[in-house]
Amino acid sequence: MGFLATNFMTAPLRSFLAVALVAGSMTLFAAPGASPAAAAADNTPWTVPTRPPVCTTAQADSGNVAGCLLASFKSPTESGWGAPPAPGVGDGWVWKGNTYNGSPALASWEATYLTDNKVKVGPVAPGVLDTHVGIAPLFEAFIAEIFANGYKVSSYDIGGYTFRCTGGSNPNGWRCDGDVGDLSNHAWGLAVDMNSATNPADTGYVRVDGVTACATPMRTDIPRWVVQTAEKWGLYWGGYGWSSGCISPATERDSVIRDPPHFEFRGTPAQARAIALFNGAPAPGVTLRDPTLYCVDTVDAAGKNVERCNRENRPEAGWRIPVEIDAPASAKAVVVNLTATNATVGGYLAAEDCKARPDGDRATSNTNYAAGRDAANLAIIPIVDGRICIYRSTAVHSIVDVVGYLSDEVVNEPVSWFTPSTPTRLDDTRNTGACSPSGECVNGRLPADGLLAVDLGDVPTAVANLTVVDAAAAGYAAAGKCETLAAGAQFSNVNYQARAAAANLSVVSGDASGQICVYSDNDAHVIVDRVGTLDRSVGYGWKLTAPKRVIDTRTDARVPAMGVVRIPLAVTGAGAVVNVTVTQTTAAGYATIGPCSTLTPNVEPATSTVNYGRDGTVANMAFVEADGAGDVCVFTYAAAHVIVDIQSELVAEHQLGLVSVAPTRIHDTRP
Repeated sequence: MGFLATNFMTAPLRSFLAVALVAGSMTLFAAPGASPAAAAADNTPWTVPTRPPVCTTAQADSGNVAGCLLASFKSPTESGWGAPPAPGVGDGWVWKGNTYNGSPALASWEATYLTDNKVKVGPVAPGVLDTHVGIAPLFEAFIAEIFANGYKVSSYDIGGYTFRCTGGSNPNGWRCDGDVGDLSNHAWGLAVDMNSATNPADTGYVRVDGVTACATPMRTDIPRWVVQTAEKWGLYWGGYGWSSGCISPATERDSVIRDPPHFEFRGTPAQARAIALFNGAPAPGVTLRDPTLYCVDTVDAAGKNVERCNRENRPEAGWRIPVEIDAPASAKAVVVNLTATNATVGGYLAAEDCKARPDGDRATSNTNYAAGRDAANLAIIPIVDGRICIYRSTAVHSIVDVVGYLSDEVVNEPVSWFTPSTPTRLDDTRNTGACSPSGECVNGRLPADGLLAVDLGDVPTAVANLTVVDAAAAGYAAAGKCETLAAGAQFSNVNYQARAAAANLSVVSGDASGQICVYSDNDAHVIVDRVGTLDRSVGYGWKLTAPKRVIDTRTDARVPAMGVVRIPLAVTGAGAVVNVTVTQTTAAGYATIGPCSTLTPNVEPATSTVNYGRDGTVANMAFVEADGAGDVCVFTYAAAHVIVDIQSELVAEHQLGLVSVAPTRIHDTRP
């Protein structure tokens, strides 16, 4: 439910995709109308073409390439489009007769560099045309423009990305195992073929009656204005011929191979951005975005939607970003795992409704993070008008994974009630080693990509604190049903650093035998503490209240090492769901919250709520039952300041219950 380790493209390409194809509000670089060439209404096929002069570097960099040919002969890798894996080298390659597309060995390459058209482009349905993320706007604008101006593009005879070689003299045709240098531009998603039925690909033409092959008409239905439109968007036409090709019909060649359905980009990512921006005259009522910007929708202090942009590729301090919640109609609040990542300055995230509220610091927080360290925490946020907002105190990316809802339809929904229990340590690999679901055990840490089997006991669903310590490297851990995690985690509960301790509260459901599994992507010790159970017949319900800070010792002295601080919750119910933050710590340690009768100064409790390092700030959610006076207590191992914010109350009435769902990612500001 936090970040997943992912290979990302370079920042310029990320920003190009993030803005030129903004998710949810994509704007194509729409053609302003018929091009001058199209206006001439000459649809005569251009069977013996003459190439325009090659663009100068200044022309290419300016983006104004109409009337010249962008024709660099550097490899795409040299030009900055990424370095693909060597075809057929190593495991995970599947040759499909004409392509390696979809091979496991290409999973990272395809996830990093490829995209499809998100909206209909001319006659081409969404999801059909796969191209490089940094070039998609050029291809899509070209196709949209020529279709709008009268050239019929077949929606069934068009293709982009194909991980294969160039063929030609290669004895293996399109397959060239181990030879990156012979890959086609299609392998980068930098080429598109269309209408090959009426424009035969890679066709050889020879001298006729002694006249140069460049004067031999090729078979094509493409008129000159379509080629000129392609060149305006920086695309090279294969109809000019491969290898030396033909500059004009008078060029002396014994033979020439022409590829009229083929259009490819031969410039750099920076030139692609310049061309898109130069030619991006918007359609009526559409504002063109600068493709070098990172832009997201935000909510201002008045509660109005405002698009904000920058060149830093992440949301800035003070930005409130709305998150649409596709929740059942009965849902009054959403339970999420809120992750902060890629921060260069420490700060906090606050989850709130999107109503009007003043700019500036929030009175409460949900996730606290340090520079260069990812952090995650559970949060309960009321749903207002179908959405929530995420506020950040410093520039940082945010991720939201839904894990449940609070619903008042207690009859029709499978809601559960919470029963606190004496904190029980279900597993600690530091003492027991790590055993897999099949019963295989190792001494020491849970191995990377391994599964730790944990018995929940006699309860189907538990609220547990998941702690990771002494990890070999930074990473993430996830807890859930073993069958869900068998192929690896697609979400995470805890984000951790090497050797440091990190914890997060989790709602976990076992399988038929009452067992869950914990996955870690790096070697790490794992601790699982059950702090309560969820049941559909007995337990506490929830009562939504406005977030409220009940203690902040920064106004006084730190809680001393091995000390306990008493906290009046001032709630009407039996307890509360709270966010416990520990800050300005004097040494590494942990803090535990619970009824005051269970915590005594100078006596270490058996379990922990928050784990922290020296001079750190860490937060974790807790479901805590108050004593008879309505108080709870916090124990700290090392001297530290303690902050406690109430998120909701625990009450005896069964009016608002928890509906658990499979973790679902609904928000991620990373490009």
